[in-house]
Amino acid sequence: MYSDNKTIQILISLLKEFGVRHLVLSPGTRNVPFVHSVEKDKFFKCYSIVDERSAGYFALGLALEVGEPVLMSCTSGTASTNYTSAMWEASRQKLPLIALTSDRNPYYRNQLEDQMIDQNGMYRSASRKSVTLPIVDNEKDEWYCYRLINEALLELDHHGGGPVHINIPIEWGLFAQNFNAQNLPALESIKRYDFRNLQEDNIALTNELRNRKRILVIYGQGRSVSDDQKIIIERFAKKYNCVFAVETISNFTCSKAVNTSLAARILNKGNIEFLLPDLVISVEGDYVSTMKGLLKGCNCSFEHWVVNKDGFVVDQFKKLRKVFECSTLEFFRFFGKSKVVEKNSNNEYYNHWMRVVSEFPRPVFAFSSNYLMQKFAEQIPGNSILHLGNGVAVHIAQYFKFDDTITSYCHTGTTTIDGTLSSFVGQAAVSKKMCFIFIGDLSFFYDMNALWNRYVGRNVRILLYNNEGGETFHWNAAKEIKTLGLHTSADHCTTAKGWIESLGFRYLSAHNKKEFDLLLPEFVKENSDGPILFEVFTKKDIDAKILLDYYDECRNSLIKNNII
Repeated sequence: MYSDNKTIQILISLLKEFGVRHLVLSPGTRNVPFVHSVEKDKFFKCYSIVDERSAGYFALGLALEVGEPVLMSCTSGTASTNYTSAMWEASRQKLPLIALTSDRNPYYRNQLEDQMIDQNGMYRSASRKSVTLPIVDNEKDEWYCYRLINEALLELDHHGGGPVHINIPIEWGLFAQNFNAQNLPALESIKRYDFRNLQEDNIALTNELRNRKRILVIYGQGRSVSDDQKIIIERFAKKYNCVFAVETISNFTCSKAVNTSLAARILNKGNIEFLLPDLVISVEGDYVSTMKGLLKGCNCSFEHWVVNKDGFVVDQFKKLRKVFECSTLEFFRFFGKSKVVEKNSNNEYYNHWMRVVSEFPRPVFAFSSNYLMQKFAEQIPGNSILHLGNGVAVHIAQYFKFDDTITSYCHTGTTTIDGTLSSFVGQAAVSKKMCFIFIGDLSFFYDMNALWNRYVGRNVRILLYNNEGGETFHWNAAKEIKTLGLHTSADHCTTAKGWIESLGFRYLSAHNKKEFDLLLPEFVKENSDGPILFEVFTKKDIDAKILLDYYDECRNSLIKNNII
């Protein structure tokens, strides 16, 4: 029988998955739920050592001889401090020790409770990873606990390996525990593949990928790729049943690329069964599409693989199974050159997505921020640099086609308006290309001092759409708040004209389609005596309504054509 404590059950299940068999146990009350759960399980070999300092070194000796991870468990309080010496020695020798320190509920810290010290990260300098597990009360806690344990145990042999620390708060120890669970939860561990150690042609992995019928590759924010790199990725795209979900800021396209942003915005988890993947592969950086929320909310059983150079566990969808520690290009090269015979490769999944995307009506926008982006996308010169303000600007940019030679950027990593203009100016200061930014008023005025320097050159073009506040708050239920404009959307009647002209910029402005269409060619042309700011005035509530109406138009088109 195992403890009824869910955290303990998850931990023991994953210890088995990772092959941790040798356990050095010291007596106490707080660790009874763990000790009594493992001592009768024949998978484990348990050793009883009373002195925790000696237990640490005993575990170290075991690890030296068996060449496997060894776990040591103690009660809460100062007992845990006695592992410090052994943890440091294991760190120097790169031995896979697991310090499992039992703890009291963190709510009681600094409340004069007995046998309680701050055990969070107490071996941080000596351990490769230090985690404190949650007290599991719900499914989200279970996922978080599962993820943290995987993160810790994966570090035992990562980049040379070494000791890790798992701190496990337990509400009650010896005196209030039940051991009624006959079985442990069936959990599959997260596996990490380091491409420096991976065989040239791993048949098991390539077979698994080949047999997938619907692979969704989410290609996040990235740098432009060379022609040679495109050939490598194209080989992968043609070999497997995949769709590349791309965005403007992906700076990448291929034969299987689909900008899924608009589809993800208007679809919901109840009407996209035919689009749901059985495998999601995340590469490059973050992305702005609502695809993330769509996949989180659906009840399908897809598996998630993530590719990053650091081998980080990034479990956005709570379905992560594999981490590939390599670059995006290395991943696609490895699977693209596989000699496994192509068996199920076809375009069915890609065709499903294209059927949806092709049904979206071409928008005919009234004068609004949406209209500005649409026309700007048509006229921005090729081979330019484009920065997009966070929030509305980067979202609506996904709905229009930009020239493939344009490289786009946005602060998606932290999703902040802070520093958007400054980053743009810094890049433009050393670039020989035409540099454009499409930015909203709040982002612009927040960072307006970015222009107060001597490095703003003739290649700078700022398209400022001023709709007198935060448009994004008019997209959702917040628009019903009567005081929305006071503190949330920050309504204002400010213009950039005086500040910009005092800095030597050429200033253009427009209040309607006619004025905008007339001045846009002047704004995007390369020959100019100095930097240009084009301020265009719209209304945020109207901008939002026009876009929401377009979403409805797209949704109705899919319904009319029996696609959803």
